[in-house]
Amino acid sequence: MSLQTNRSNIATRTEVDAIKAAASRGLAWLQEQRPQTIKDISRSIQALSMWDESASILIGKLISMKKDGYWETQTPINDTARACIALSGYQKIQIEILNWIQEQQRGDNWNNNEIDTAYALMALGDRMIKNIQGCEWLIRNYGPKWEHAGTTSLIITALIKQDGEKYSDFIKERASWLLSKREDSGWTYIATSNLVIQALILAGVEEKDIVPSIKWLLGKQQENGSWKDIISTTLSLISLKMYLDKLNSISDE
Repeated sequence: MSLQTNRSNIATRTEVDAIKAAASRGLAWLQEQRPQTIKDISRSIQALSMWDESASILIGKLISMKKDGYWETQTPINDTARACIALSGYQKIQIEILNWIQEQQRGDNWNNNEIDTAYALMALGDRMIKNIQGCEWLIRNYGPKWEHAGTTSLIITALIKQDGEKYSDFIKERASWLLSKREDSGWTYIATSNLVIQALILAGVEEKDIVPSIKWLLGKQQENGSWKDIISTTLSLISLKMYLDKLNSISDE
């Protein structure tokens, strides 16, 4: 039985309707935008993909900006991984991109940087390419310096995409830490809050612990349908779809 037709749970159905309405407004706003950076284009493609919307023009634009298997920006590993993740949603990934990402690994990490390493592991994980060295580097080096909500969320997401069961103890511990840092149902910034929400959903945190942040997120939507800018809007759309999918999976159990 699908969640939408579960007439014994009016509150949940109302919640789903609110999410769909917010998403519809957000998607309408997003489709009017003209993203220019690799980050904005990639996130836009990812959000549109999750909501089964066409992104053919943006995909063509993103691919046309690629050079020799990667995207040449100030943060090439980060942006190439983001582009790879976005294209995976439409099965448009090219093997040369994955090869380039793997070739950039030095020892057991990427650029000796937790963000680059996390994004690289996500991109590889989406294509079922395991990288134990990178995962263990993140866990081994995790400490107070990385104890920020956004950074921790990216690391959790990377580990789950690589092998959530293998790293379950670390993931559960850090997910609890993230919940302990929540204030007024959010994590200060919309973009950061979305990264946390997505990590918590992937980590299997109970719906009751996530719903306050979803309500907080819905309350941050502006009258024009956006969440202020392209990044915050696309991340919000991704979070809402992930949460909706979580609710549907619960109802089908």
